[in-house]
Amino acid sequence: MPPRCLRTLCLLAAAFLLSGAAAFAQLRVTTWNLNWFPDGSQKGASAEVQAQRIQAAADTLRKIDSDALLLQEVRDYAVCVRLAEAIKPNTYSVAVCSAFREPFVPGDGIGRQQVAILVKTPALAAWTEKWKALGRVDPPRGFAFAWLRVKGRDYGVYCVHLKSNLVRGDDPNAVRKNILKRELATSQLAAHLKDTLAKVIPTIQTVVVGGDFNTNIDEPAFAEEQTLTNLTAAGFTNCWSGVPLEKRITHPKNGRYPGATFDYLFLRGGKLNGPAVLAPAWSSDHQPVTVEVSPE
Repeated sequence: MPPRCLRTLCLLAAAFLLSGAAAFAQLRVTTWNLNWFPDGSQKGASAEVQAQRIQAAADTLRKIDSDALLLQEVRDYAVCVRLAEAIKPNTYSVAVCSAFREPFVPGDGIGRQQVAILVKTPALAAWTEKWKALGRVDPPRGFAFAWLRVKGRDYGVYCVHLKSNLVRGDDPNAVRKNILKRELATSQLAAHLKDTLAKVIPTIQTVVVGGDFNTNIDEPAFAEEQTLTNLTAAGFTNCWSGVPLEKRITHPKNGRYPGATFDYLFLRGGKLNGPAVLAPAWSSDHQPVTVEVSPE
């Protein structure tokens, strides 16, 4: 065989092996706000209703078959274990579930809207951190993080549930305060990636951030908000970038509230293998969002 042909063949083989390795190392990630899971509201529900909602969520997640599930509004670790069991024969374990305290919760103060990460392959490390207050701006909850390895490729996944648009009382500045809490949270997340993750686990080059951000780019009230742009400025790609509104409504219309995009997945240091996908689900007021990613 002529040397030039042999060299070409080697280059093609190398390209094939590299592309195959990247595809083999791809990660499917789903984010889903499960809506006061498993009760369906803050008032609580019977054991029978809870079991029905757990099974309904499991049926949806089994079909999606993601490698990592980023879940919001879950009650506690025990509920996550029940959900993981219900998804069988797909095998999941609970990498982490938060136990953040809330000032308005009686008793031990632990909120009933926690964030959690379920994974097919056990995480190499996982933890949660509460957002830090800045003056009088005190974001609720925090983030969950898991370090995953797929065929020798290291991924970092963050799960977040940012401040809602709920306004208590008649404070004329309440809307602005909610926005400030969300903006502070994502600015701290960007700083964590730079100041902590890059130093502690430098092998992680591909990072996914997902969750319920409670904001969108379509409503005038959020037009100047920096919650999402804090991440794009830090080098992340928004999974909904360029997608028309009608194809990315993650929180369907409810009464006087229009359908909106509140749930996002952001990627840095990798590539999106196709568009984000919505899966219809009746068991929550949000729809699950799924992407497939791989290293660059």
